[in-house]
Amino acid sequence: MTKRPRALRRELARSEDKLARARERLAALEAGGTPAHPAAVESASQVEGRAEQLECLRCAGALRVVEHRARVDPRAGSVREVQLRCAACGAERLAYFRIASALH
Repeated sequence: MTKRPRALRRELARSEDKLARARERLAALEAGGTPAHPAAVESASQVEGRAEQLECLRCAGALRVVEHRARVDPRAGSVREVQLRCAACGAERLAYFRIASALH
């Protein structure tokens, strides 16, 4: 028995959502994925540029900065949180950066 077109579309959508959730879990393990594990940059001027180099976890589209703010995380100290939105599908993503001093 063959599946109806609507059932096939729903099945495909569910599998795409499952894959996207897996990508989000993997991205959280990378540097910049959580406030406790931010990616290092040399200055605040590099934060947005580095953030826009990331790709959408749902469709691999280009991300655009919605908001860039400084916040204090109890474990990581001062971090930059960047809210991004995909230009293609509208999915949102957060990325975290720490400004590393070049004078170590």
